[in-house]
This record gives sequence, structure tokens and C-alpha cells, in this order.
Amino acid sequence: MSNQPYPQKDSNEETVLGWKFVIIVGVLSTIFLSFFYLAMSQEPDYMPGAQRKAQQQKELSQAASSASSEVATQDHHQ
Repeated sequence: MSNQPYPQKDSNEETVLGWKFVIIVGVLSTIFLSFFYLAMSQEPDYMPGAQRKAQQQKELSQAASSASSEVATQDHHQ
């Protein structure tokens, strides 16, 4: 057996690599979670909930336009 010491890593070097790893994981996690949030918050047009919303908005706009036209015709008759 030889009594040569094993090459030991500098503890400072290990902490630098550790911080780099933490920073890289943090950046990648932030990017992933940002895309995930955007995907979940914006419902596509083909989803049933979005279709119902579009239908309700269409009905509301039609009701509002017909109500405003009724008011306009009543103003002309008076």
C-alpha cells in the first residue's frame, strides 16, 4: 500500500459548483412554471368552457344591441 494522499477537492470549488447547479435549476424551473402558468391560464378556443363563454358573450351582445335599438325606436315615437 502506498501512503500517497488522495487528491482532495477544494471545498470552495464544490460550493461554486453547487451554487451554479442551484442557479441553473432555478432558471429552468422558472421557465417551465411560466409556460405552465400561461398554458393553464389561457383556455384554448376549442375547449368547452371557452365555447360556452363565447356563446354567452354573443348572447349578451345581441341582447344589448336589441335593447339599445328598442330605446332608440321609443325615442323616435315620443
